Amino acid sequence: MVKFERPDSSEAHVAIESLKREKRKGSGKYNTNEVNKALGLMFAHKCYLCEKKDLDNLQIEHLVPHRGNRDLMFDWENLFLSCNHCNNIKNDKFTPILDCTKVAVDKKIAFRRHSEPFMPDKLEITALEDDVETRNTVALLNEVYYGSTAQKIEEAKIIRKQLSKELNAFEECVTDYNAADGEDKKDLELSIMMKLKWNAPFAAFKRWMIRDASDKFPELLKYCQ
Repeated sequence: MVKFERPDSSEAHVAIESLKREKRKGSGKYNTNEVNKALGLMFAHKCYLCEKKDLDNLQIEHLVPHRGNRDLMFDWENLFLSCNHCNNIKNDKFTPILDCTKVAVDKKIAFRRHSEPFMPDKLEITALEDDVETRNTVALLNEVYYGSTAQKIEEAKIIRKQLSKELNAFEECVTDYNAADGEDKKDLELSIMMKLKWNAPFAAFKRWMIRDASDKFPELLKYCQ
């Protein structure tokens, strides 16, 4: 979970106008085509919670559960993009949580993957600050990555498998960078930079891999902002 910018773009303005029109209707909907397009661009088609990318089951999620409140239901600032798995888990069970359009979540929470040969990876999500939003976000993310019902446990396994594959590829890229020199090293540094950006899958975990190895790669920390 990393920070996303809510842009003042033409797509956002069109989405906001569509929300205003729908709000005036008795049976208006917030998931308009305009809103879906704007959120897809804003979140780079990535779930803001689990950070899975290129979703085929995009859903519009309310950061603050609306519970029938039409102001919250149609508030552009309250609309986020998530996968079905995360949307169903969050529901209105975890509130309040950190707003990733206003807070750099990966600076308030540490995201670590622990690996052992022939064993499943273990994820460690740790609050770095003791406020209710951070604590609730950690609790939510633990349930996102591990599930609490039979179905969600199986879905979480799939997400963790994708995460492990992505982190293994990232680790290999950093290892190659460490061994390279000249233009090859520059090319690999560019690749690392792209993998640490907000729109990359599982960026929070990758950033913490670099932070935890800052003594070896201090020059890469600037890409973890």
